[in-house]
Amino acid sequence: MPRPAPEQLELEVVPIESPDKPRPHRNGSAARPALGPRLAVSPDEAAAVLGVSRDYFDEHVIHELRVVRRGRRILVALAELERWLDRAAARAGVGRAT
Repeated sequence: MPRPAPEQLELEVVPIESPDKPRPHRNGSAARPALGPRLAVSPDEAAAVLGVSRDYFDEHVIHELRVVRRGRRILVALAELERWLDRAAARAGVGRAT
């Protein structure tokens, strides 16, 4: 017995406007103001900043960095990533013919 053809639904596209005021958080607190540039990032973000995979970062980079550990949270200072990059670049250049 053939099945009847399903009905085709038509969807209407409605533009979404930004609210005048941001919604309050569920706990009633106001949204946090912008604090300026971040000082530290997660290991996933640090790997992305360096342009490498998280696996590569864990295997070759993180053990050379000073990191902040609080519970399960790990933070890597952006200044520490820059320091590591400068030192790694300096080591790679040693012994190279110019």
